[in-house]
Amino acid sequence: MTGTTTFAESLRATARDGQAEAAQQTAAARTSLPLRYLRQQGHLTAPASEPVLAEKALGSAHRVAERLLDRYGIGRDRLAERLGLDESSVDEVLAAPGAPLVLLDLEDGVAPGMVAQARDNAVRLLRETDRGATLCFVRPAGVEDPRCADDLIEILLRAGDGLRPDAYPLDGIVMPKARHAHEIEWLEGVLTAIEDELGLERNRIRVSLQIETGFGVLNLRELAAASRSRLAGIILGTVDLSADLLLQEVRYRHPVCEWARMAIVVVAGAMGVPAIDGMTLDFPIGSAERSVEENRTLVLDRMRANYDDALHSIDVGMSGRWTGHPLQLVATELAFRGSFSSARVDRLVADVERFGVAARDEKGATAGPQGELLDIGTDRQVRAQLRRAAAWGYLDMERAAGLGLVTDAESGAKR
Repeated sequence: MTGTTTFAESLRATARDGQAEAAQQTAAARTSLPLRYLRQQGHLTAPASEPVLAEKALGSAHRVAERLLDRYGIGRDRLAERLGLDESSVDEVLAAPGAPLVLLDLEDGVAPGMVAQARDNAVRLLRETDRGATLCFVRPAGVEDPRCADDLIEILLRAGDGLRPDAYPLDGIVMPKARHAHEIEWLEGVLTAIEDELGLERNRIRVSLQIETGFGVLNLRELAAASRSRLAGIILGTVDLSADLLLQEVRYRHPVCEWARMAIVVVAGAMGVPAIDGMTLDFPIGSAERSVEENRTLVLDRMRANYDDALHSIDVGMSGRWTGHPLQLVATELAFRGSFSSARVDRLVADVERFGVAARDEKGATAGPQGELLDIGTDRQVRAQLRRAAAWGYLDMERAAGLGLVTDAESGAKR
């Protein structure tokens, strides 16, 4: 018996050391993402070659959307009715201080002859535009394009030239058409050299992967692992994916696109970063050939189509969507705002508090008001939802900190 006891104690010590090492390696396989990077429910793209549009996207996207609604004679009440929402929801979204994220595009949105000007514009906009809490990313040309390295080096270095490291104005880059891990390894070397030159902390420049090729979907796990120290999101590009796979049409809900969505949701969730859906291609834009009422109907119908697509994104597990027009942004934000209504947030908070009481009473599980299970597993899921709600501004940061959903540093609390 003594020998068995001694063996058990020795094995326990060895196993605990091995467990700690295994747990450390498991934690290191996920991305440690700052809270503000969860705020990606709406990406608004703007070509860097059009500085007026890009500046409006960065500084006044919702005011632009309001002016467009006025131009088409669409009141908040009519928009709310078309989308089946309360008018107060429209008021809340239009009153938001800025888009969650704006992408300055130097890839598909820039003609070859405008590249130099687009780079200059991107640098100026990054350094001079007051964008509040709006995240700003830049999309360079892809690795197979000869100008990819020049896009990265010129914009990223010039953006931080002469600035303090804590004032660096770029939040990250979107790497288009990511296919193979060796591309990400090359990118890592470039970004590390830039950070060292500018005195930035390592991994300050975040990377979102745009998955829009067959290899991108097939190699998604390896791509995410190669970029895990910088990863900020994984984005679906339906148009280029359709082209790469020789699909006969670009269709948002094509079965192949749905397959890619599922792959992105799984890998992004495993890595701890947002999964971002592609955009609706039909923009809410009127034309001179149509009557006033025809344009009004068209714009409302296309906002409704974007809203419905956003609901589908939410349903399959996406944390955000790309948009290419301010009214698409509003429709998308309305869908995501609806996923965290005030009533739902209050209900989730109540679940956390109710399980907290049960845990203090040394109960591993309890029942909610409708008889639903509340245990450690459901509490983990609810807390993840509420942390995202806090990042999106739908849950007061002080309340979130009190529930242990965010740190004091993230909430700005002083204790």
